[in-house]
This record gives sequence, C-alpha cells and structure tokens, in this order.
Amino acid sequence: MRKHLASCLNFPRRFLRREDGAVTIPTIIFIPFFLLIFTSSIELSTLSIRQSLLERAVDDTARILKLGIEPLPDHTTLKRSICNRMAIVPTCMQDLMVEVVEIDRATWTTARAGTAVTCVDHSDEEDKETLIERGISDQMMLMRVCLKVKPMMPGAGAGAQMVKDATGAVALVVVTAFVNEPR
Repeated sequence: MRKHLASCLNFPRRFLRREDGAVTIPTIIFIPFFLLIFTSSIELSTLSIRQSLLERAVDDTARILKLGIEPLPDHTTLKRSICNRMAIVPTCMQDLMVEVVEIDRATWTTARAGTAVTCVDHSDEEDKETLIERGISDQMMLMRVCLKVKPMMPGAGAGAQMVKDATGAVALVVVTAFVNEPR
C-alpha cells in the first residue's frame, strides 16, 4: 500500500520528465501560422492571375477600339468583349464596369478628371452611369475598367487586409490609354 501511495505521489514528477509527444506542442502552435501563410499565398495568387487576365482582356479590347475595327460599341458589348477574353471569372458580366473617355491634349485631363474609377456597387440599387466615347482620329483615349471579385477567405490572412466594399468584394482596376488610329 505504501509503495502504491509513493508511486502515486511521484506520478506528476515522472509525467513531467517524459518526452513522449514533445513535438506535439510546437506543432500545435505553428500549424495555424503555416496554414495562414499557405492560404494567403493561394488567395494572392488567384487575385494576381485574375488581375493579369483582366489586363490582357482590356488591352485586346482597347486594340479593337483604337484600330476602329468595329463601330463604337455600347457598354454591354464592351463588357462582353472583355469577359469573353477572361476565363476564370464566372460573374464577369455582372461585376464589370467600363468607361472610355477622351483626353484633352491641351489640359491632359478627361471629362471625369479627379473622379475615382466607377465600379459596380451591388449594395446600391441605382445603376451608375458610364461614359463611352469614341473620339476622333488621332484622339488620345482613356479606358478605365473595374472588376469586383470576392476573396476566397475574406476574414483571414491576406483576405482580411484587403480593401473591400459593403458586399465584401475587392476591386481589380485596370487603366489603359490609347490613340485612335487615323481614319
């Protein structure tokens, strides 16, 4: 009995000296950090790919406009032209906004100088007016495009640090300038 009692009293000392499972504690501490870094890198990679695809689609569409291959398209046709060139944004037509404005060579400003790029706002029921101008021969034009995308993990890692609107979407903005070819 006395031996059993001494054994019970020494149990905490023996328990603290054991090295079984010594790796478990650091693993439990560091795994959340590694997962956060891993998911943030996936988030940023996905956004970077979407931004690159958007820039490429806008450049291709601007080329069509500057060469005058097609007559002046309306907003929906411009959006469709850009969205058809992007593969991985399924809600592109609902989340894309395009503006094309002339640049005055005397002042180097546009009709919307000093205004932010117009983006889709799903929390607002009223549609924002977009400006689509053709310009004349040798006229410098500015195309501003905004695409709203939802982060994969808006509350953690890189997704938590992004500037989001009221609906939780992030704006990907592309601005390109071109000169209309002589006609």
